[in-house]
Amino acid sequence: MFMLEQELNPQPENTPPSKPEIMLSPVIKVTDLAELLHQPVTEVIRYLLKNGVLVTLNDNLDFETAAIVADDFGYKAVLGEEVGVDLDSALDDTAGELVTRAPVVTMMGHVDHGKTSLLDYIRKTKVAEKESGGITQHMGAYQVESKGCKITFLDTPGHQAFGAIRAQGTKVTDIVILVVAADDGVKPQTVEAIDLAKAAGVPIIVAMTKIDRPEANVEKVKQELGQHNILTESWGGKIPLVGVSAKTGEGVDELLELICLTAEVTDLKAPLHGRARGVVIEAQQDAKVGQLATILVQSGTLKVGDIFVTGGTHGKIRSMIDYASRRVTVAGPSMPVRVTGFIDAPAVGDLLVVMPDEKSARQLSASRKVAANRRLAAKTDIVTLKEEMKTKPGGKLSIVVKADVQGSLQAIVDQLNNIKTNRDNGINIVSSGVGNINESDVLAAQGENGFVVGFKVDVLPGATKMAAKDGIRILSYEIIYNLTDDLGKLLIDVSGTEHKETIMATGRVLKVFMSTAKRKIVGIKIEKGETKKEHIARFYRGEDKIGDGKIKEIKMVAEEVDVASRGDFGFMVEIGAKLKENDRVEFIKAEDIPAELV
Repeated sequence: MFMLEQELNPQPENTPPSKPEIMLSPVIKVTDLAELLHQPVTEVIRYLLKNGVLVTLNDNLDFETAAIVADDFGYKAVLGEEVGVDLDSALDDTAGELVTRAPVVTMMGHVDHGKTSLLDYIRKTKVAEKESGGITQHMGAYQVESKGCKITFLDTPGHQAFGAIRAQGTKVTDIVILVVAADDGVKPQTVEAIDLAKAAGVPIIVAMTKIDRPEANVEKVKQELGQHNILTESWGGKIPLVGVSAKTGEGVDELLELICLTAEVTDLKAPLHGRARGVVIEAQQDAKVGQLATILVQSGTLKVGDIFVTGGTHGKIRSMIDYASRRVTVAGPSMPVRVTGFIDAPAVGDLLVVMPDEKSARQLSASRKVAANRRLAAKTDIVTLKEEMKTKPGGKLSIVVKADVQGSLQAIVDQLNNIKTNRDNGINIVSSGVGNINESDVLAAQGENGFVVGFKVDVLPGATKMAAKDGIRILSYEIIYNLTDDLGKLLIDVSGTEHKETIMATGRVLKVFMSTAKRKIVGIKIEKGETKKEHIARFYRGEDKIGDGKIKEIKMVAEEVDVASRGDFGFMVEIGAKLKENDRVEFIKAEDIPAELV
């Protein structure tokens, strides 16, 4: 695209300019923008032409470009709904009556606790009851029916898919089934699943697997869950727990009934009519049909022939296959379908929105691509920031966080607040908000170890200039995992290292064979322990320390060795101090231990 030059109006020091806000859609016509700015359209076109952008009255601008124009005309642009004001007809959820939809359920828990086995049992027994032929392919989601109640299960690598979808600010799961093995209890991935479910704010049902094993200890598992604030009903809490066995099927019907009851209480509804929207659950390339994606419809009815936008790509639905491998022409709320017809590969978590026509779909996907490319191009190299941070003491990061939507912002803030080191260092979030990075954000980051982090947002020219002038770094990200992973590693770096010394062996000097200003060859009797070349030899005379020396070589008689234990050995040591017989020696293992995330 282009870069618009922008002159900052003089402001009092440390006082960012205050501008009235206007709400813009991701794509806006030049005439509409001029009206919002209370400017003649010719003035807006003249401004764009001056900056190298050739447009006409009816041309569209992406949000980032329009925001820069608005900024120069004295307004602060705020992004409207994710899919934009221009797409109201595509997202008119009020069109038609709301209908009850099936709950969407994700199973999460520690590896080897039986998630896959339990899902397989439910799929084979419950889908087969209603559908002939069963499931012939994996598509990441399927529906079952139990006593007239439909349930949609997400059959994906739980934590990764859950995190990727939530990273986009998209709520997909209605209920989380926390799978815990009765013979193994709460493990690290169990805790991770608990944190994810709590952060998503959805109901939790505990499914205790492997209850048929002799070593199963149900009460111990309940106690461990209670330590993480998962209080089951028998422990005075409100979280239901069901014992299940994927081998015998014990408890499976009860689990399904509980899911249906929870869904009924939650009163899950969605519009059946109108243009559909859904979320990408899985995506893959097929040699025969091209790009495939599993779409979970969230509202409206998705139809073959619909034109859509998802992320930075668009397309037209050529075919749909349901969870029972049947070709279908329509799909309603909570129904998973495998879709073909994408121009480019979508990403897991991308929102699919049906558009009024191909032109609007193409324009919106193109503007999103341009915006994403610009954000990536503006990304500061994390390596450079790490090098700068190593020279700054403090052990804490102070950051300003900006994100595209509230869901993404909340997910980021929650995860950053949980990043701590074993030295009680953490990340201090100075401020956070939704929208592009502006001068106020740069100003807020002007503290010790301060910088700005953006997720799927642009950097306004004024903020870029201020950041360059004041030496404030700005990091831009497209994936939440990369953001939190980088900041976790950065926190470890600024926390520094802790020097630790351990006495590995002790001995005394038998004889000094050679002595120069910088190097000594001595015979030493190892009386206790074991030492190696990488250790340090520390010499004492009485209680006084003489000096430290790095071990360069160890010999036993005439043979060079790597390790010396009890007995007589020859040592070449780099040390300047004069050594004598009977000097005491400690062999030290010296370590500079970095901080660890806890």
